[in-house]
Amino acid sequence: MKTLETTRLILRDWEKTDLDQMFVFLSNPHVTIPEGATPCKTLEECKGVLDYLLSVRNNYAIVLKENGTVIGSIGLNADAKGNKNARNLGFCLAEEYWGRGIMSEALAMVIAHAKEITNALSATHNQNQISEHLLKKFGFQQVDVICHVKRKCEQDYHDEPYYLLELK
Repeated sequence: MKTLETTRLILRDWEKTDLDQMFVFLSNPHVTIPEGATPCKTLEECKGVLDYLLSVRNNYAIVLKENGTVIGSIGLNADAKGNKNARNLGFCLAEEYWGRGIMSEALAMVIAHAKEITNALSATHNQNQISEHLLKKFGFQQVDVICHVKRKCEQDYHDEPYYLLELK
């Protein structure tokens, strides 16, 4: 993927040297559990996530321009409902950067450039009000529900809203 820049951020491919900074936010349950992932307990677990991101190359590291620190991830992956014309938008941000408009800045840039690779963006969430707010802010509309979902960090099955944003 090509590198994207905003006022405060660089969105770039992941690098092997990002492991320690990635571990900081992927080991935080406040960041991972709302997104349906289990917090990484070790660097080795986190390396598995990083290796995956390096192999698929469809996810950006969110890097602060001011100091080069990796503070989150945003990516376009296979659609949760198998729609070949859509890419599923996923994102997470280190907790200490919440509430600063950073994810809105990253989302605006990724959405603007997603038109080059897809006709639509989809997203799901499980009672994550922050993610739901961001999706609605950018024009995503709930169009369906995915039934009987169980994320890695969860013990019970649940239904998740399915959002779509048609790219014009």
